Amino acid sequence: MDINIIYYLENASFLALFLLVICTAKWLYNFTTPYDTFEQIIQHKNTALAASITGYILAITLIYIAVLKGPSKGLINDLISVSIYSAMGLVMLLIARVINDKFLLSKFCNKQQIIEHQSLAVGLAQGASYIAAGLVIAGALTGEGSMLSALVFYLLGQVLLIVFSKLYDLLTRFDLQQELEKGNVAAAISFSATKIALGIILLHALVGEFVSWQQSISLFFIDAVIALVALPVVRLIVDFLLLSKIKLDDAIVQQNSAVALIESFVAIAVASVIFHTL
Repeated sequence: MDINIIYYLENASFLALFLLVICTAKWLYNFTTPYDTFEQIIQHKNTALAASITGYILAITLIYIAVLKGPSKGLINDLISVSIYSAMGLVMLLIARVINDKFLLSKFCNKQQIIEHQSLAVGLAQGASYIAAGLVIAGALTGEGSMLSALVFYLLGQVLLIVFSKLYDLLTRFDLQQELEKGNVAAAISFSATKIALGIILLHALVGEFVSWQQSISLFFIDAVIALVALPVVRLIVDFLLLSKIKLDDAIVQQNSAVALIESFVAIAVASVIFHTL
């Protein structure tokens, strides 16, 4: 058989597997929620839930791409390996959803906000939490480490996501969860993009070969410290230089999504540069 035909057939196999993973993930999402997601999306046109599910699907895509990058051991073995690690990533993502609901957005009922009130702000924040968790999981599953190392770095990444989220709340002059509960989309945009930016930097900390526990954990925490310092500094720069005529926190409380978008994309841009330069 022609080498090009074999190449395309192999790629088609991984694409078919990805579609199966996405369908399985969507079924799991529906199975693990007390409401019918299909009914909410189709009949109730629930944009808040759609924003959350969009983040969930993107997170799964990031995880799948990450597990594809391992060394090849033949098509059948590769398909089995990618399937196993994708399933592992799905479980990690579902655990991350529980962590998000219990520790990050604990002051209100996420289900009530997304299903009953169709709060786009909460949907965006939840979707971003999926993406950030997906970046961490993708990093943990990349490389040639063991499942134990993947699990340990996944847990470390989740802890840092919680710490950073709490730090974000302390550094702003508004109560994030209170603003989200009020439906403040600007606050959701600001928080969501900053959390994704953190996920990008943590992904940088996690990718690469596992050499030793000491070296890998040391490098992880060095990048984590950079993120915890750099992102608040970027927020101050945006406040004082790019948006000097208005205080960033005041604009967000006033639900100025335009200002929040500028701040958000600067944070993601800086995180992307950090990812490619450090």
